[in-house]
Amino acid sequence: MYPRVTFSQVKDTLYFYNKTKIVGELLKISLARIQFDADGVGIISIKNSKVQSINASSRSFRIETTAGAEVQGYLGRSPIPGSVIVISTQGTSEMDIDDIANLVYFGTTILSRFTGNLSAGYTYTKSSKIGRLNINGTIAYNTAKGQTQLDGDLIMTSDSTKAYVERANLAASHEHTFAPLWAAVVIVKYQRNLELGLERRWQQGIGIGKEFVIDQHQQAIAIGGVAINQERNQEDTKANTTEAMLQMKYNFFSFSRPSLTVSFVETAYVSLTEANRIRLDGDITTDYEIVKDFYVSLEFYHNYDSRSPGTGDPNIDFGFVAGLRFKF
Repeated sequence: MYPRVTFSQVKDTLYFYNKTKIVGELLKISLARIQFDADGVGIISIKNSKVQSINASSRSFRIETTAGAEVQGYLGRSPIPGSVIVISTQGTSEMDIDDIANLVYFGTTILSRFTGNLSAGYTYTKSSKIGRLNINGTIAYNTAKGQTQLDGDLIMTSDSTKAYVERANLAASHEHTFAPLWAAVVIVKYQRNLELGLERRWQQGIGIGKEFVIDQHQQAIAIGGVAINQERNQEDTKANTTEAMLQMKYNFFSFSRPSLTVSFVETAYVSLTEANRIRLDGDITTDYEIVKDFYVSLEFYHNYDSRSPGTGDPNIDFGFVAGLRFKF
């Protein structure tokens, strides 16, 4: 249980040196910047140096300090300029705002710990009588020590005679933070790609991830590990493979107008059981906010296999997907 500390504010509050304040929801602190969803304004990014103190006592946060410590708790307003009161399971302490390397909200109730997004789009041409439905979504559950995430995408094609799944990805992953900016990662993934001759692939992977924060608008994550696959091609030929895995994630955020998010993910697989086989999976996604929580989404994806499961020859698949995305 946390120490009994009472705060009068229901919403989070930022107190500034110029004697003003704003209320809303504290989202994140990283690289001397505070991301705050202000009532009536929207998401804003504020330099730490402008903030005298913070009250965020209605929700729990995971806090990583510049000294390499990690605590779970709430923030209360401090009478000392440039500081906050941290209320955690270890007790109550004073902390300089500049000593907070990362602060991430993970919620106080089970429901509040879920975040996610969902996007969909559809195209149809009368001349060809071909329609394509694309669905893309992510849901994450945040805890004090990590995150469990389920994400997937699907492209379904229909013509005058049938409808079939042309491409699909579904991945469940768990990241457990064992040191500031370091995490152990477990991944279970399903893939289908008829363009590459792949009927289905089940993949189980483990690895270690390291977060790199570039500046207040950019962050990157590198994950290295090993993946084991069970593949089946369209001729029902099965194969078991083991691969070395290296994944790079890069995110760019702009919370001023326009509100823009650009995400880049590239994963390289080098086979440890088949000589000279290399696979690449990647996508670049851009989300542009049109109204609060609703975005126009544009994604470019590509998949490469130097030895296609269907033909044994090199093959590549790529495409563009557009849709509307809702984030929660």
